[in-house]
Amino acid sequence: MSFTVLNPAIEPAMLSAPFAPADFAYCQALSEALLKDPQSRDYPDLIALGFWLRQANLKPLLAPYQQSDFFRQPLGLIFHSAPANVDSLFVYSGILSLLCGNQNVIRLSSRSGGSTAVLIEKIRGIADAFPLQNARFQLIQCSYDSPQLKPLIAEVDGRVLWGSDQAIQAQRQLVMPAHARELSFGHKFSLCLLGAEALLQADDTQFQQLLQMFYRDQLTFSQQGCSSAKAVIWLGDTAQVQQAQQRFWPAFTELVAHKQPLNASEQYQALANAQQLIMSSDTQLTLTQQQTISRITVAQLEPMFTNLHQGCGLFLELALTDLQRLNPMLTQAHQTLTVWGVDTSQLKNWLSTVHTGLDRIMPVGQALSFSPDWDGVNLIEQFSRKIVCQV
Repeated sequence: MSFTVLNPAIEPAMLSAPFAPADFAYCQALSEALLKDPQSRDYPDLIALGFWLRQANLKPLLAPYQQSDFFRQPLGLIFHSAPANVDSLFVYSGILSLLCGNQNVIRLSSRSGGSTAVLIEKIRGIADAFPLQNARFQLIQCSYDSPQLKPLIAEVDGRVLWGSDQAIQAQRQLVMPAHARELSFGHKFSLCLLGAEALLQADDTQFQQLLQMFYRDQLTFSQQGCSSAKAVIWLGDTAQVQQAQQRFWPAFTELVAHKQPLNASEQYQALANAQQLIMSSDTQLTLTQQQTISRITVAQLEPMFTNLHQGCGLFLELALTDLQRLNPMLTQAHQTLTVWGVDTSQLKNWLSTVHTGLDRIMPVGQALSFSPDWDGVNLIEQFSRKIVCQV
């Protein structure tokens, strides 16, 4: 694959003071370009990104980092290697790094989808109005083993690697300076916790809201996002869980049939993947298929699920009466737990006992929301330097 610069710099790239007004204005311009374009309506991730980029969102989000007893300065040149599964994800980390004053080079995968093309068009469209910001937000497209990357990586002050564990290990073969920082966001497996009793007691309005929020989390990217749940944990006694499932899944599959987010290839992939999981398990697993949604009832989260589960409308289901039964099943690969219908104090008491796994606990409907804290790492702190002055 060739090495292509997608938005050539008009001005030389220069570092900036963190949280500069011109950088916030650049984000606002990109937000307006996305939200005003009818093309964006076909891509829910672009609408979400457009709202996230507004100054009204970013300024309060970053305000706590501007009040300190030290000087915050940019880290320098940051290389970002974006994942192919969630097209717009590269903008979130790239923009936070830009707002920290850094120069950024972002490698896009050749497998990036339709929303990436729209994003690139909008970024190009505001380049003339923001030449300095454009120079510090350079997009390139190449393979991760492209020879042109070697001299670039040799000069970076930091790099951010997103993707599969194998892709991250391969990219680590490119040597960066000893002082450079590396952030890696590898393969993750996320969960959704639903309270059975609360679901049974929910009125129709609450229930319909739950369905819409669950849909947003799981199927915006065909269940490919690292924070989209591949397993549903039901909390309650056996009778409650069975009744809750009987209420939830038919209504959810009806919603999916109406929206049709999964194409024929993805539906076939989910069925083939379900058979693969069943054959790979040491225990008896039960497969239930309702239209385009497939479910596998499991007695525990087996380690092989983490690597073999491919999403596309396939959900593992685990019923628990006690959340602490989940603890020995959790690994470092378990990232986000979305929660609905579980008492907050009960949840926090349980979380105090979780020593491995789970970096984010979010309400159902907020799995894909992006913040400076991601996978247990604060990106603002990593994208900037602290100068402590004690004179």
